[in-house]
Amino acid sequence: MKDSVIVVSGGMDSITLLYEKKDEIALGISFDYGSNHNHNELPLAALHCQRLGIAHVVIPLGFMHQYFKSSLLESGANIPDGSYDEDNMKSTVVPFRNG
Repeated sequence: MKDSVIVVSGGMDSITLLYEKKDEIALGISFDYGSNHNHNELPLAALHCQRLGIAHVVIPLGFMHQYFKSSLLESGANIPDGSYDEDNMKSTVVPFRNG
């Protein structure tokens, strides 16, 4: 029975789960929060939902860049190189992204 909702980014993890749970999922939801990868991942989320006959909606969160600065967002600087232990990697954090 299709009684579940999935947050599907279009990345490998969520697409894999989408296929694994396809018989239970009634709706796929994606969030457009201005990620540098949204232009690639959101169309993939829609494509795979369509292939599986799962309704898909994208919720725009265009205001994110006004409140959060991150090199992972379109409004941010370039993604730095280095170990995640280094201070410069703090710029890759998007607060509450997976919440």
